[in-house]
Amino acid sequence: MSFLDKLSKGVGKAAEQAKFEADKALRVRKLSSEYDKIAAEVQAATAAVGAKAIEVRPKELEDLIQNVEALQVQLAAKKDEMEVAKAEQFTAPETAAKFCPKCGTEILPGTKFCPSCGEKLA
Repeated sequence: MSFLDKLSKGVGKAAEQAKFEADKALRVRKLSSEYDKIAAEVQAATAAVGAKAIEVRPKELEDLIQNVEALQVQLAAKKDEMEVAKAEQFTAPETAAKFCPKCGTEILPGTKFCPSCGEKLA
Protein backbone atom coordinates (compact mmCIF):
# COMPACT_ATOMS: atom_id res chain seq x y z
CA MET A 1 0.00 0.00 0.00
CA SER A 2 1.42 3.35 -0.98
CA PHE A 3 1.89 6.35 1.26
CA LEU A 4 -1.00 8.20 -0.41
CA ASP A 5 -3.36 5.27 0.12
CA LYS A 6 -2.47 5.14 3.81
CA LEU A 7 -2.87 8.90 4.10
CA SER A 8 -6.24 8.77 2.34
CA LYS A 9 -7.51 6.02 4.64
CA GLY A 10 -6.26 7.91 7.72
CA VAL A 11 -7.99 11.12 6.63
CA GLY A 12 -11.18 9.21 5.86
CA LYS A 13 -11.15 7.58 9.29
CA ALA A 14 -10.54 10.92 11.01
CA ALA A 15 -13.40 12.50 9.05
CA GLU A 16 -15.75 9.65 10.03
CA GLN A 17 -14.73 9.97 13.66
CA ALA A 18 -15.25 13.76 13.57
CA LYS A 19 -18.71 13.28 12.04
CA PHE A 20 -19.59 10.69 14.67
CA GLU A 21 -18.45 13.01 17.50
CA ALA A 22 -20.41 15.95 16.05
CA ASP A 23 -23.56 13.82 15.68
CA LYS A 24 -23.09 12.51 19.21
CA ALA A 25 -22.71 16.05 20.60
CA LEU A 26 -25.92 17.11 18.83
CA ARG A 27 -27.82 14.10 20.18
CA VAL A 28 -26.55 14.70 23.71
CA ARG A 29 -27.41 18.42 23.51
CA LYS A 30 -30.93 17.60 22.23
CA LEU A 31 -31.48 14.98 24.94
CA SER A 32 -30.17 17.36 27.59
CA SER A 33 -32.57 20.05 26.42
CA GLU A 34 -35.47 17.60 26.49
CA TYR A 35 -34.40 16.44 29.97
CA ASP A 36 -34.26 20.03 31.26
CA LYS A 37 -37.71 20.74 29.85
CA ILE A 38 -39.23 17.68 31.52
CA ALA A 39 -37.40 18.47 34.79
CA ALA A 40 -38.87 21.99 34.72
CA GLU A 41 -42.34 20.53 34.15
CA VAL A 42 -41.85 18.14 37.10
CA GLN A 43 -40.75 21.05 39.29
CA ALA A 44 -43.74 23.16 38.22
CA ALA A 45 -46.15 20.27 38.78
CA THR A 46 -44.64 19.57 42.21
CA ALA A 47 -44.97 23.25 43.14
CA ALA A 48 -48.60 23.20 42.01
CA VAL A 49 -49.29 20.17 44.21
CA GLY A 50 -47.64 21.92 47.14
CA ALA A 51 -49.58 25.12 46.56
CA LYS A 52 -52.86 23.21 46.40
CA ALA A 53 -51.99 21.26 49.56
CA ILE A 54 -51.32 24.53 51.40
CA GLU A 55 -54.58 25.97 50.08
CA VAL A 56 -56.64 22.94 51.09
CA ARG A 57 -54.71 22.43 54.37
CA PRO A 58 -55.50 18.77 54.97
CA LYS A 59 -55.04 17.78 58.60
CA GLU A 60 -52.28 15.31 57.71
CA LEU A 61 -50.18 18.11 56.25
CA GLU A 62 -50.80 20.80 58.88
CA ASP A 63 -47.43 20.35 60.64
CA LEU A 64 -45.57 20.45 57.33
CA ILE A 65 -47.48 23.54 56.23
CA GLN A 66 -46.74 25.31 59.51
CA ASN A 67 -43.06 24.46 59.07
CA VAL A 68 -43.10 25.94 55.56
CA GLU A 69 -44.77 29.10 56.85
CA ALA A 70 -42.22 29.44 59.68
CA LEU A 71 -39.40 29.00 57.17
CA GLN A 72 -40.96 31.69 54.95
CA VAL A 73 -40.97 34.09 57.91
CA GLN A 74 -37.30 33.26 58.62
CA LEU A 75 -36.49 33.73 54.95
CA ALA A 76 -38.13 37.16 54.87
CA ALA A 77 -36.27 38.20 58.03
CA LYS A 78 -32.97 36.97 56.59
CA LYS A 79 -33.65 38.88 53.37
CA ASP A 80 -34.25 42.07 55.39
CA GLU A 81 -31.04 41.43 57.33
CA MET A 82 -29.15 40.91 54.09
CA GLU A 83 -30.52 44.18 52.66
CA VAL A 84 -29.38 46.04 55.79
CA ALA A 85 -25.92 44.51 55.45
CA LYS A 86 -25.77 45.48 51.75
CA ALA A 87 -26.71 49.07 52.62
CA GLU A 88 -23.99 49.48 55.26
CA GLN A 89 -21.41 52.15 54.49
CA PHE A 90 -17.81 52.26 55.59
CA THR A 91 -17.02 54.84 58.22
CA ALA A 92 -13.40 55.66 58.87
CA PRO A 93 -12.24 55.27 62.45
CA GLU A 94 -11.90 58.42 64.48
CA THR A 95 -8.62 60.06 63.58
CA ALA A 96 -8.59 62.93 66.02
CA ALA A 97 -5.48 62.87 68.18
CA LYS A 98 -5.93 61.90 71.81
CA PHE A 99 -3.69 62.96 74.65
CA CYS A 100 -2.91 61.60 78.10
CA PRO A 101 -4.93 63.56 80.67
CA LYS A 102 -2.02 63.45 83.13
CA CYS A 103 1.07 64.36 81.09
CA GLY A 104 -0.34 65.45 77.71
CA THR A 105 1.53 62.88 75.58
CA GLU A 106 -0.21 61.99 72.30
CA ILE A 107 -1.80 58.54 72.54
CA LEU A 108 -2.29 56.08 69.66
CA PRO A 109 -5.79 54.62 69.25
CA GLY A 110 -6.28 51.43 71.24
CA THR A 111 -3.57 52.25 73.78
CA LYS A 112 -4.59 51.40 77.37
CA PHE A 113 -1.74 53.06 79.23
CA CYS A 114 0.21 56.24 78.52
CA PRO A 115 3.65 55.31 77.12
CA SER A 116 5.24 58.26 78.98
CA CYS A 117 3.78 58.29 82.46
CA GLY A 118 1.93 54.93 82.63
CA GLU A 119 -1.45 56.55 83.40
CA LYS A 120 -4.36 54.15 82.77
CA LEU A 121 -6.50 55.55 79.94
CA ALA A 122 -10.27 55.36 79.73
